[in-house]
This record gives sequence, structure tokens and C-alpha cells, in this order.
Amino acid sequence: MQYPAANFDNDTYQPGPGWQLLWADEFRGETLDPAKWKRQVVKAGRFNREWQRYTDSVDNAYIDNGCLVIKAIHESDTHGSDQFTSARLYTLPEHGWTYGKIAARIQLPYGRGIWPAFWMLGANIDENGGNTPWPQSGEIDILELYGSRDNAAVEANIHYAGKSGRHASMGAVATKLDQGRFADNFHVFEIEWDVDSIRWFVDGKRFASASISSDEFSEFHEPFFILLNIAVGGRSAGRTDDTTRFPQYMYVDWVRVYRQNN
Repeated sequence: MQYPAANFDNDTYQPGPGWQLLWADEFRGETLDPAKWKRQVVKAGRFNREWQRYTDSVDNAYIDNGCLVIKAIHESDTHGSDQFTSARLYTLPEHGWTYGKIAARIQLPYGRGIWPAFWMLGANIDENGGNTPWPQSGEIDILELYGSRDNAAVEANIHYAGKSGRHASMGAVATKLDQGRFADNFHVFEIEWDVDSIRWFVDGKRFASASISSDEFSEFHEPFFILLNIAVGGRSAGRTDDTTRFPQYMYVDWVRVYRQNN
């Protein structure tokens, strides 16, 4: 597996007419910009019984060749909890956005037990100092890949508090490559989000949509921030095994936020 992939320099992405760049990180500096990103420190098992510890170490998240690199490291020969380190990065709460086009160009990791994500949480979530618990804060999954299921498929979803106040979701919607894996090349993952709906795209092709116009979707009319991470193991990702190669890498060429011109 080659990182960065051979198509790294073949970036032809255009946001389309009517979109104005609002915020971006092109990762052209020598280090991760602390004014844009926070390294979250989380012990193993806090989320979904995941096996990795999220650290603030430059071993787990750094800049290389004009890319943000998230690196998941296996620290022993044991496949189990607290035997892995990784990174979970998020844009600072004051960089929250309501509506727009949120896009990133990413080469994903792969393999059993590997669970990379590019996603968003409500900026009011209590996890980061707000006053609102999940799922009332809302969650937008721009992409999730479950290496234990299919390394050629990514999923879209939203999570929120439904009419009963309990967790509800759109239900995962997947799109699959015609050939190869998402780890083979860079791809552009994006959403278009407005007052009526959220729409998901991979390499410009729309594959999912969700209406958010009714009252039960109030979470999705407030600011959200962006997260990038690689999770390992646990109840959602499945188990790693001897076929899962480490380290695992997630190369991010850029992350951009656009707003629609009125």
C-alpha cells in the first residue's frame, strides 16, 4: 500500500457554481495548526468500547508531504483493549458552521477492525465544554468505513434525539467503489447541508440524502464542528487480527468549508 497514493497530485476538485470558500486547512505548514485543530485525549473504551487510546502525540497525528496524517499504532502483539494508539482531531468550537458544503480529500486506511471517520458534532456537545449531551447535540457522519465489513464501501448517517427524546438515526446508507479499495487512492467526501436537507457525495456523485425540515431535526439547524479519526476495535469496528497491518494511515490532503452565495 502506497501513502500518499499515486493520484495525490491529480486533484481536480471544484466545488461547483455558487459556492464560496469560508474556511480551509490545506496542511501546508510543518505542524498541525493549533488555531484550527484540537488533539483529543481519550482513554481506551470510552466510545463504543473501542480499543485505541486517543493521544495528543505527534506520533499519532502529524503533517507529511502536504497532508495531515492520522496514524494508528499497535503497541503489542495482543489484539485487545488499550493495545493501540491513534488520534481524534476536531476543529475548535468557535469554528462551528451551520449549513454549507463540507468537504475533504482523503486516502483512507483499511483492514479488519479499522474504523476511520470524517464527521461532525453539534458545537454545544457537553463532551467539549458545551451543555448538551449526545444525541441531542446531533451528529453528521460524512463518511465512515468499516474495514471488517467492506474496504470498498463508505457509509453516511445522521444521529439525533427523535420525537421521544431518545437516540434516532437516518440509518446508514452506503456507496461502493466499482473496483479497488478506498485505501488505494484519494477520494473527495462531502456533504451539502441547508435548511431542508443534507446530501452526501463521493467524488461528486450523490449517494444519500436526508430531510431535516421537520421539528424533530432541530439539532441540524445549529453550529457543528468537524472531526477526523481512526478508531480500532470495539463493538462497532470489530476485531483486528493478524491480517490487519499496522501502522494504519489516514492521509488528508485538505479540509474545506464553503457557503452558498445568495
